[in-house]
Amino acid sequence: MNMELFRLINNLANKNIVLDKIMMFFSKDVPYIFMAVTAIVFILGITKKNEDYRKIAFSTFIFTALNLILSYIIGGIYYVDRPFVNNKVNLLSTHVADASLPSDHATGTMSIALGLRKYRKLLGRILMVLSIIVGFSRIYVGHHYPLDIITAYTIVIITNYLYNSMLRIKIYKIYDKAEKIIMKKLELMKLI
Repeated sequence: MNMELFRLINNLANKNIVLDKIMMFFSKDVPYIFMAVTAIVFILGITKKNEDYRKIAFSTFIFTALNLILSYIIGGIYYVDRPFVNNKVNLLSTHVADASLPSDHATGTMSIALGLRKYRKLLGRILMVLSIIVGFSRIYVGHHYPLDIITAYTIVIITNYLYNSMLRIKIYKIYDKAEKIIMKKLELMKLI
């Protein structure tokens, strides 16, 4: 079923140049937009003097990093070749033949989407939709199987629940302490 669904999606590639370029954009570039949005939320927290914005951006960064580390560990323990390694696929761009499962792009983008829902629910929903398109694009360009994407989203949903129930408040407190230390050092530097 995984291969059949992969073929169904990947066989759409190389049929429409415009759609191919859109999928390449989502596959390669959109994850950087997610990172930029997280940075913008942090910068808004500085410029608007809003501690909650800064905490949410920092927490989103930590949550995403934890999920990407978990993704790397899972890929090392349960190694699955990428679709193009053993199959003839419509490969729209070259990629390193590393672990396919789970998808780091799907993991990272959905982690940011769920993390930034604490900032604005609408932004979180928009990013979730964009993350799903990123996941689809990774299949379309020939880099991942559908199960790689589904596994990534499942991991992020589970870790989101665990993170919010056990770690988020602790991360906020760590951020508070670190920010106070940094602010004191900056004040001392002004006095010199």
